[in-house]
Amino acid sequence: MVSGRILMKVIISHDVDHLYWSDHLKDLIFPKLWIRETLAVLKRSIPVKDYFYRMGRTFQHQQHNLDSVMALDKQYGVPSTFFFGMANGLGMSYSKDKASSAIRKVIDSGFDVGVHGIAYQDIDSMKKEYEEFFAISNLDTFGLRMHYVRFDETTFEKLAKVGYIFDTSEFDKKNRFLIKSPYMVNNTMWEFPLTIMDGYLPYKFEEAQDKTRMIISEAIRLNQKYISILFHDYLYSKGYAEYKRWYEWVLEYCKQNSLEFISYRDAIDELEQINE
Repeated sequence: MVSGRILMKVIISHDVDHLYWSDHLKDLIFPKLWIRETLAVLKRSIPVKDYFYRMGRTFQHQQHNLDSVMALDKQYGVPSTFFFGMANGLGMSYSKDKASSAIRKVIDSGFDVGVHGIAYQDIDSMKKEYEEFFAISNLDTFGLRMHYVRFDETTFEKLAKVGYIFDTSEFDKKNRFLIKSPYMVNNTMWEFPLTIMDGYLPYKFEEAQDKTRMIISEAIRLNQKYISILFHDYLYSKGYAEYKRWYEWVLEYCKQNSLEFISYRDAIDELEQINE
């Protein structure tokens, strides 16, 4: 349990990397997964039952878990944001037509959506992703997170010029978490550094718990107003049981410790009121 007066708020988001089995007929995502997970189970990095669930899931039509994640988030009153790809790359291979129906489902369910970006250097490609998402979502404003949280020293300024109201791609892969306050880029876009990402936590549930408690406690000690947590929807399955259990636990942990959930949009409203 965390102690003392708590003012920090938690932003939850989900990167939608996969939608359907047929999306991966022309890439190597499944063969790579078969090899990687076989090595992992041989090294005893994952349980045998998880291995067989993961292998079996690669032959299922539906590769996302949007409905289950949205149901859980609604249960906890989490105003989460789901990021969808407008371009293909690094294992994200679904079409914009398939993304469009999923985006509409998420919006109709009362959640926010944004772009899961591929281009992080070429501004023309960035503009194309922005414009295509604008046409599909019918949203006047929206944010972005880069696929694999890729960025360089020019990325954020370019995203601000394109028109995004926020980005949440800054992350410390070396230290595997990042405690840093939101900040403005070019006086037009908010950057929300990513605090905790599922895949950079230990896979064992108890170890992931300990790491999460440490990060949250440190963020509170440093008087952070917001932290952001990323959970990939496809991990909410039996094949990734430890991550699934961790996500359920972290929502309950935040609730029990009076950590309020907030959306990126509402956090921006708060930040801009403070800065007026």
